[in-house]
Amino acid sequence: MRVAVLGGGVMGAAAAWRLTKRGAEVVCYDRFSPPHALGSSHGESRIIRTAYFEGPWYVPLLQEVFPLWRELDAATGADLLTMTGALMLGTPASEAVRGAISSAETHSLRVEVIESGELRRRYRGHVVRDGDLGVLDLQAGFLRPEAAVGALLSQVPHVERNTAITSIADLLSNFDAVVVATGPWMSELIDWIPLEVERQVMTWFAIEPGADWLRPDSFPVFIRQSDEIGDVYGLPTLDGSSVKVARHHEGAPTAPERLHREVDDEELEPLRRFVGEYLRGVTTQVTRTVVCMYTNTPDEHFVIDFAPHDRRVVVLSACSGHGFKFAPVIGDIAADLVLEGETRRDISHFAAARFATSQVPHDHDSHHQ
Repeated sequence: MRVAVLGGGVMGAAAAWRLTKRGAEVVCYDRFSPPHALGSSHGESRIIRTAYFEGPWYVPLLQEVFPLWRELDAATGADLLTMTGALMLGTPASEAVRGAISSAETHSLRVEVIESGELRRRYRGHVVRDGDLGVLDLQAGFLRPEAAVGALLSQVPHVERNTAITSIADLLSNFDAVVVATGPWMSELIDWIPLEVERQVMTWFAIEPGADWLRPDSFPVFIRQSDEIGDVYGLPTLDGSSVKVARHHEGAPTAPERLHREVDDEELEPLRRFVGEYLRGVTTQVTRTVVCMYTNTPDEHFVIDFAPHDRRVVVLSACSGHGFKFAPVIGDIAADLVLEGETRRDISHFAAARFATSQVPHDHDSHHQ
């Protein structure tokens, strides 16, 4: 079977890898030359975790994805995955804490629920307030995104770089199936999913000399929810001199061709305030900033589905800012749909029909089992 995969970011690259591995003849197209910093698959590090507060239905996919990342590691020697654990921080009522506990209970995951006194003793890098609660997800860590995209594409024999595709119909005259994974550019080709592209800023802050408690072996990746700033995530120092801290969502709407890549002081102020109030050993000195894009659905869950009127077309995305970690298993699901017409994984939460219009029928249950 000949398959065109549109998009060489992490989702398209993963789909191309899994399809190739399962015997398809694949051509992967990207409008730039991946891995690159022009879309959504960059930024030095991406969190991977299992006790998923966004919904317990994600957990079975996450349990599958760790072996797939390790399979890619073994095939390429790329050293993509570092395990640190992940710490969800907030009040007991916060979504990150409640949702992580709920997912852990539903799927019997290994987590620790840690009260404020023990958090202070164990994690010197966090300023812990009375009443804070932490959930330590033991099956968690971070991925290296640029290396991951490069490793995935190294397993795909035919990658067409600097090639923008403007018509799916034209491709279908030469290919048996098309997988669309173009992220922020999705709306150029797909008009039946409501999407909004959101500009996101990633920031690296200098750490104080001697702040060795911020190393990966003692400082898990974290997500903290606060009323003042919203959701903020961070990672341990990877270079010994800085840590990456960013807000999850809260960005301005944009279009990929108009993305503003400069970051001003006003945008950095909330993160400087967060670092000053919630982290210890991290200065407010910014050493680097990078801009990327989230492609959001209205409910911030994924779309993994056939096109409503043509099952030769499979759509992956939009991942709403939390999809990177899932890429190998979503790529394998794409291979299921293309090669077998269905998947054994439960992707019912990702059906396009939930954004019901007259264009999107509701008879998709057969391939969601």
